Amino acid sequence: MDEWQSQALQAFPELQDQINRTQDGIHGLWADIFSSMVAAYRATPVNDGFIRRVYEYAAWCVRQSQTTDAETDLPSATAVGFLENLPLDQQVFGDLHRWLSVETFEGCKTLFRYHLSEEEYSKLHSDFIRKKKGVTEPSVL
Repeated sequence: MDEWQSQALQAFPELQDQINRTQDGIHGLWADIFSSMVAAYRATPVNDGFIRRVYEYAAWCVRQSQTTDAETDLPSATAVGFLENLPLDQQVFGDLHRWLSVETFEGCKTLFRYHLSEEEYSKLHSDFIRKKKGVTEPSVL
C-alpha cells in the first residue's frame, strides 16, 4: 500500500472502500474526496470535521516531494485533482477563507482561473480577502 493510501485511510475511515478500490490512483481518490466534501457542506449541520480532514490531507499531500511520475506526484495530483476544482462549488469556494492562507489562495490563481474568468477570479479574490480578515484561527493549507 502506498503512503498516500495509508494517510488517506487514517484521515477518511468512512471512505475505506473508495480508497482501497481506486484504480485511478491519487487522482481518482481526489474525485471521491471532493464529492464527499461537497456532500459534507450539504449536510445539516455542515460536517466541519470531515471538511477539516480534507484540507489537512491536502496539506500533507502538497508537502510531499514532487516526482516525475504523474501517478506518484502527490503535490501535482492535489493541485489538479482538488485545488483546481474548488471553484466548481460556490459553497466550498465561499468557505475557503477558513481553510486557506492568503499565500495559498493567491498561489492557486492559475488553478482557479481554469474554471473562472479574470473578472470572476477578481471578485472571488476580493471576497476571500474581506472574509479572511475576520478569521483568527490559523489556516490549514
